[in-house]
Amino acid sequence: MRSHVALGEGFGGEGTTETPLEMPTLKRATLYASRALRFRCPNCGEGKVMGSWGSVRERCSHCNLRFARSGPEYFTGAMFCNFLIAEILFATSFATAVLMTWPDVPWDAMTWIAVAGAVIVPIVLYPFSKITWLTVDTLIRPVTPEETARELPVTAAE
Repeated sequence: MRSHVALGEGFGGEGTTETPLEMPTLKRATLYASRALRFRCPNCGEGKVMGSWGSVRERCSHCNLRFARSGPEYFTGAMFCNFLIAEILFATSFATAVLMTWPDVPWDAMTWIAVAGAVIVPIVLYPFSKITWLTVDTLIRPVTPEETARELPVTAAE
């Protein structure tokens, strides 16, 4: 009996990508960042990464890269990216608002705006955080030919 298993997939269809770490060059980082801003595959720049709002496609339609490179928990790191980006935006905008309105800072308005921003900004940034996580991962752990290979025939042990 023959079945097909894509390279880079382990038991239960989970990714098993464990590539060596690499320090990215500025040229490659700029290229990958431009791909991320267009919500395209960081590997080839052609396939779309996002499906509907916040959902990531399983594979790139052009190069066949599996986007969840290390299994179903892969995008847990995207939550960290989302939190980090939202906090940096909050701290920067809060400090700017305080400095621009000093000495008569509208603290009541700042409180309400901060609460609204703490809820809205992470939701708006959620899709971009997944792209950011995937891009940083592919920069540090470059894609191997095995990850983009199409299906290979595997014979089952009898």
